[in-house]
Amino acid sequence: MTKILLLCEAAGIFPAMQSMGTGPTETASAQNSSALRRAFCLCVLCLAVFQLSENTVDPDLWAHVLFGRHFLQTGALMQTDPYSWTANGHAWFNHEVGAEAALGLTHRWWGGTGLLLLKMAVGLLTFGIALSMAIKPMDRSARPLAWAIGALAVVEISFGFAARPQIFTALALAMQLWITREIHRGRWRWSLALPPLFVLWINTHGGALAGVILVFVTAAATTAQWLLQRRSPATIVSGPDEESSPRVVTVLWISAVVATASLLLNPWGMGLVRWLIGSVLWLRPEIGEWNSTAPGWDHAAFFFCAVLALMAFLWTRRPRSWWQMAVTAVLGLMAFRSVRHTPLFCIAALAFVPPHLADVVQRFRAHFRRWDELGQRSGVKKMLTAIFLLASVGILTASFTLHKERAWTMEVPRRQYPVSAVQFIREHGLRGNLLVFFDWGEMCIWELPDSRVSLDGRLDTCYPREVITAHWKFYNGEPAAGNALDLERADFALLPVNLAGALTLVKQPVWVPAYVDNLAVVLVKNPNQFPKLDGLKLPVQGSPQATQGRTPFPALPSLRMTRAQ
Repeated sequence: MTKILLLCEAAGIFPAMQSMGTGPTETASAQNSSALRRAFCLCVLCLAVFQLSENTVDPDLWAHVLFGRHFLQTGALMQTDPYSWTANGHAWFNHEVGAEAALGLTHRWWGGTGLLLLKMAVGLLTFGIALSMAIKPMDRSARPLAWAIGALAVVEISFGFAARPQIFTALALAMQLWITREIHRGRWRWSLALPPLFVLWINTHGGALAGVILVFVTAAATTAQWLLQRRSPATIVSGPDEESSPRVVTVLWISAVVATASLLLNPWGMGLVRWLIGSVLWLRPEIGEWNSTAPGWDHAAFFFCAVLALMAFLWTRRPRSWWQMAVTAVLGLMAFRSVRHTPLFCIAALAFVPPHLADVVQRFRAHFRRWDELGQRSGVKKMLTAIFLLASVGILTASFTLHKERAWTMEVPRRQYPVSAVQFIREHGLRGNLLVFFDWGEMCIWELPDSRVSLDGRLDTCYPREVITAHWKFYNGEPAAGNALDLERADFALLPVNLAGALTLVKQPVWVPAYVDNLAVVLVKNPNQFPKLDGLKLPVQGSPQATQGRTPFPALPSLRMTRAQ
C-alpha cells in the first residue's frame, strides 16, 4: 500500500517536497502539477457522486416515507403499532421520526427524485466535512493525498447511504468530529453546539448513543494526554494546531454529561435510552449488516482504510492527538463487530488519517527516487491529467446509466422485490392478515393498506423478540411457537418461492398457491373467502418478465395512512 501511495506521489499527484522555481521551465512544471492535482480531485469528486447516486430502494424506505408523511399530516406520534397482526397495539419506539419526517417531506415535494437527491446531498456533505478536516492541517501540495484516501473511504461510506435514517447518523458523526476538533483548538464555545446536535440526533436515529460514547472516549483520551503533558512537559503529545489544557479537558467532560442528558429529550425519555442499549446488545445474526465484517472484496475499502490508519498512527513523526486515535480505534472495533458501522469508521479515518499518512509517505520517498524522477516529467503529468479527466467523464456517465433505468429517481428492482406478486394481490382483492417475508414487510404496509403484516423491518422497535424469533424459525422451515406466530390467524402469505418456510407451507393442504413467479409465491388459506379467485386455474403463473427490470418508487403513499389515524 505504501508503494502505491509513493508511486502516485512520484507521478506528481501530491509532490509534497517539490520545489517551485520562477523560470519558464519551473513555471510550466508547476502549471502541469496544478492541472494534474485538480484533475485528480475532480475524478475523486465524480467517484463520490457515483457511489452516492445508487438509487436502489432500501427494504424499509416505503414505511419510512409513510410514517413521516403521517407525522407531518397529523402532528401525532404513534406510540403503539397499528400495522401488524402479531404485535398490534404493542409499544412502538419510533426513534427515527425526525428522519422519517425529512424523508416524508422530501417525498411529498419531489417524490422519488427528492429522496435520491436528499441522500446524495447528505452523503456529499458528510464526505466534504471529513475531507475538510483532513485537509486543514496539511500542506497545500500534499492535500491530494487526502483526496486519494477520500476515494477509498467513500466507497465504504456509500455502503451506509441508502435512503434511510442511518444517513443522518453519518452526517451527525462528521459534525461531532468537526465540533470536537474546534474545541481542541481552543474554541471551546463550539461545545455549545453539542447539546442541540444530540437532541436532533436522538430524535432522528439511535446512532446518537454511539455519538455519546465517543464524547466520553474523547474526554478520557484528552485527559490522559493532558496528564502526560503535565508530567513530562518536554514531551510533545498533542497535535500542532490543538491544545491540551485544563479548560479543554473540563469543557469535554461537561459536554459528555450534557450530551448524555440531551438523549432524554425525546418522547419516551429514559425508556428510549434503555431500549437502545438493549437493542444494541442484542445479537441479530439473521440480519447481514449486524454480523461481523468478514474479509473479502465486499468491504475491501474498509480493510484498506483500517490498514492505512494503523500504518499512519504507528509510523508518523507528527504529534499524535490521542482523542483522534481513540475515536478511530473505537469505531474500528465497532466496524469489525458489525458491518453497519464500517461507514462510520471510514468517516473518522478520512478525517484523521491523511496528515499522518502524508508524513509516512515522505519517510519512504527516498527509496523510490527513480519513480520520482519519472513522475516529474511533463509528458507523464499531461498523460495522467488526461486520464483523470477522461475517467471523470466516464464515472459521471456511469452515475446516470449503470444499473439504472431512470437515473433521477429511486428504483425498485423486480428481481429483489415482489412487484408483480403485490399487483396480483391488489387486483384480486386479497386482504386480511398477511404472513410475509421480513424484507418485504414495509413494502406491503405501503402497497396493501387493507392488510396487516406479520413482521417488517421495524423489528424490536415494536415487535416482541419472541415474535421475531418465531419468524426466523418459520423462514427456515422449523416449527415456530404457536403463541408467538399463530399461522391459524393468517389469511394469506407472500414469501420467496424457494424459502424453506414457503416450501413447508405448500405441503399443508389448507394452504393453496394462488400465484407464483421466479421470485415470490402467494398462498391463500381457504380460496373461497376471496371471490375474485373463483374461476382461476391456481396457481397463476407469472411471466418471466415479472421479475425483470426496475420500476420507479411510487409517488403517493398508501391509504393506510388514513386508517392509522
